[in-house]
Amino acid sequence: MLQVHDIDFSYGNLQVLFGVSLQVTQGEALALLGTNGAGKSTLLRVISGLDTADGGQVLLDGEDISEEPAERLASRGLVLIPGGHAVFADMTVDDNLHMQSFVVRKNKHSVQERRQAVLETFPRLADRLSQQAGSLSGGEQQQLALARALMLEPKVLCIDELSLGLAPVIVAELLEIVARIHASGVTLILVEQSLNIAAELCDRAVFLEKGQVKFEGKTAELLERDDIARAVFLGDAQA
Repeated sequence: MLQVHDIDFSYGNLQVLFGVSLQVTQGEALALLGTNGAGKSTLLRVISGLDTADGGQVLLDGEDISEEPAERLASRGLVLIPGGHAVFADMTVDDNLHMQSFVVRKNKHSVQERRQAVLETFPRLADRLSQQAGSLSGGEQQQLALARALMLEPKVLCIDELSLGLAPVIVAELLEIVARIHASGVTLILVEQSLNIAAELCDRAVFLEKGQVKFEGKTAELLERDDIARAVFLGDAQA
């Protein structure tokens, strides 16, 4: 469904991706792992159209989308939930959801149907529609980020650092929601630093180090690689 071929990317004179290739089949959940600075988030930005690669190709259903802007890709079902600020903090929950309808430009009736389905998935948000997004808890903001993405009816959902800064009990709740989204047929690409969290959702993993693919295979096999496990768990402390 999604193919990435020999992607190079630089920020000015600093190259951060070196010939990265991977593929994701329809309905799969792929973990994209690595330490800080490995290029994981940059690769998601290239895939989703927020950044343009210096070289290489990104294919969606066999079609070259390397030059497609992010808003067009979102309307085609390739959706990114970026790490960090993925909601409009100074807008209400309701307005955050409403903003997504401008991207897909569907008729009002279908947007309302989608909104209702999303609120049924996230009943906590349904009780907070008039509340400013910035006043929500961290876990609720991540729920809103997921809800905003679901308004676009994603075929491929890229999630950057789902668990960042959240308590384990909140992460477990979010993982359950994402698992249901995946079970509905949505293809997932999940950027994570935690091997254990990645293993909860993804059968296959790609490990990046210094902008290059160092491992691609079953997540269970990656868990057995002590060298990579040390890099993931200790990388931040050593940086």
